[in-house]
Amino acid sequence: MTTIEDILRKNGVNFQPIDISHISFLMSLSLPDKVKNYLQCMGTTIKYHETNYGSAWTTLYNIKDLVEHQHPACNKNDLLVIGNGLNGDLLTINLRNNHIAYVFHDDLWEENYLNIEDVYCELPFDIEVFLNMVLEGKTYPIDGTMAEKMKLFF
Repeated sequence: MTTIEDILRKNGVNFQPIDISHISFLMSLSLPDKVKNYLQCMGTTIKYHETNYGSAWTTLYNIKDLVEHQHPACNKNDLLVIGNGLNGDLLTINLRNNHIAYVFHDDLWEENYLNIEDVYCELPFDIEVFLNMVLEGKTYPIDGTMAEKMKLFF
């Protein structure tokens, strides 16, 4: 079975393994094994397709930042915020099915929604597929708007 660590190593990504067993917030969640495997590789922030201005198409938070960037509306709906896209949309993992999703950050912070589904776009693949798409240079959604458009093709 391919693990997140295998995917990162194969693609020459500089990551830092981390012990997450002492982080009470993470241990309070019901984390699927794939998500635990992913989190154990996130001792450092990883940016993919970084621009000259320091932003990146995709930013995956290190564990410290991940814990600090959680949003109550996401967590209430079993969405773990793991990073952000180029425009600031929150990149999440749905803990019920391991799927990657974006949450539209403007609508979320302005509380411009009735329920999370109004500001949420789930993709039909998990973190392993997403990482492979990013690392292998395939077209992948870099924000919620692109996720909505690409979802039509999956």
